Amino acid sequence: MNNNPTRDLILNSAQALAQSRGFNGFSYADIAAEIGIRKASIHHHFPSKHDLETELLERYREGFVAELKSIESSVSGSVERLQRYAQLYTNTLNNHCICLAGMMASDVGALPEQLKPSLASFFKEHIEWLTKVMTAGKGTGEFNFTGSAQSQASAFLAALQGGLLMANAMGDEAVFKKLKQTLVSQLK
Repeated sequence: MNNNPTRDLILNSAQALAQSRGFNGFSYADIAAEIGIRKASIHHHFPSKHDLETELLERYREGFVAELKSIESSVSGSVERLQRYAQLYTNTLNNHCICLAGMMASDVGALPEQLKPSLASFFKEHIEWLTKVMTAGKGTGEFNFTGSAQSQASAFLAALQGGLLMANAMGDEAVFKKLKQTLVSQLK
């Protein structure tokens, strides 16, 4: 990634807009107005909106990977790891946003083909990480679920993603908090 303050401002603005409005809900003019630059400056860094989307998703993926590594290095129990993971989604909701990858997935038909593999990788990486947590938790007796760890991981991720959408649509963060508690308790 480039270490350019203007580029970072553009990406930060685009991410906030994409997570709150969706990618089709904002334009370069919105970004330019928000950060006080000309649209031409945005086009200098990102010739097309697809270029912006691609870099934005990659940056988002890298941020999540760093968070997952942080959870692994600072938390030992599987239950607590899942709670910390779910807290990442709560933080998004607290900012009145939706997960960037979830927002993109809801509009996958309109995404450029070159972006779809990276989006799929985001979800695969999370399912793989959650599968490891589920497997470890079952091995230590923290979890007592039926079915495969991968199926549980997929269901956990899908519930968090869907829960974000639902809580945001209802304007009720308590809905998401209850969902998180239910998801973890069902694994025990």
